[in-house]
Amino acid sequence: MILFIFIALLLVGAPIAIAIGIASFVAMYQQGISLDVFARTLFSGIDSFTLMAIPFFIFAGDLMLSGGTSKRIIDFARKLVGWTTGGLPIAGVMSSMLFAALSGSSPATVAAIGGVMIPSLREANYSRNFSVGLMTAAGSLGIIIPPSITLLVYGSAAEVSIGDLFIAGIMPGVFIGLVLIVVSYLIAKKQGHQPEKRVSFGELIRSFLNAFLGILLPVIVLGGIYIGVFTPTEAAAVAIVYSLLVGCFVYKELTWKKIYRVTRKAVITSSMIMLVIAASNVFSWYLTYENIPKEIAAFFLEYADTKIIFLLMVFVILLVVGMFMDTSAAVLIFVPLFLPIVYEFGIDPIHFGIIMIVTLAIGMLTPPFGLNLFVASGVSKTPFSNVVQGTFPFIIVLIIAALFILFIPGLSLLLI
Repeated sequence: MILFIFIALLLVGAPIAIAIGIASFVAMYQQGISLDVFARTLFSGIDSFTLMAIPFFIFAGDLMLSGGTSKRIIDFARKLVGWTTGGLPIAGVMSSMLFAALSGSSPATVAAIGGVMIPSLREANYSRNFSVGLMTAAGSLGIIIPPSITLLVYGSAAEVSIGDLFIAGIMPGVFIGLVLIVVSYLIAKKQGHQPEKRVSFGELIRSFLNAFLGILLPVIVLGGIYIGVFTPTEAAAVAIVYSLLVGCFVYKELTWKKIYRVTRKAVITSSMIMLVIAASNVFSWYLTYENIPKEIAAFFLEYADTKIIFLLMVFVILLVVGMFMDTSAAVLIFVPLFLPIVYEFGIDPIHFGIIMIVTLAIGMLTPPFGLNLFVASGVSKTPFSNVVQGTFPFIIVLIIAALFILFIPGLSLLLI
């Protein structure tokens, strides 16, 4: 019943948080469950010190974007690799990797880097479909490379170490970035694109120093978490202070007017995510109340007799789910369903979390509701159909890369 109401509300265009909340409310009411339980569960879903990191990281990422960090990162990447074959698209991927480590968000990465790199690629005579497809795909790294908002949500839902998740996301994110770089090089070489002019060593150093403070932020955040100086939530607060200092006093591009706009945007974005988390907590509570996770576990254990088959089934399910659902909502709904089976098969929950996030990241590139597609279409002023056509070959590449991550746990767990 609850799933039927949820799907029906999504089909009529209800926001994901409203669809989850109403479906849960109606189901609980029909079962005669006290509505006090609904209210308490709704509140407890966001009453978490760990989840405070989400609005903090969102705010810090927006501050870095408005403070001029993204253009300095792009300038450094272009000067570093622009002189090679395929240097410009490679610089686009590298810029996305670096900015992903600041924003924690795929749409933000597509908007910040794609908004600059897509026109640059077009000016360099790369095709429209290739340009928009590559930068849309590279933007998916925003929720894989830490500090990732979606990894935070998974860590809270699965009750595993956020610090370990962040460290585990580094190698898969770099691996996917390298795969996109290799593809960019091969396509540029095949099509005969000429590299940009090599800059002097002095220019390269100056560009690096201009971008250094932006590049340093993820090192401070991840390093501080890894050596135990601060928790992920404290790290997020440090990131805000750092971003304000750099944007106001070093780059001097953050004005009071910009800070107001960034704060307002961060509050709105954070509120939407936290509302989804709160509603999803009620949804998960009701599913557990009805023993649905146990029934699903029994189904998988009957038909998936090995952990590889189980992971492949989950992979396919999440690819489909990612076409229609926000990544955070998908994590919050499916983690309680899959986690008992994960432990039953002896799968490391950190590795499973990386598999989930990488798979759902691909979903952000797939029609009909892949968010990155709409963002790329908007920032590049490219028709949605062309964005879909351009992104499709990269979806195939990302699926292959994701399968490597699925079959090779060491890609996720080696650094932990």
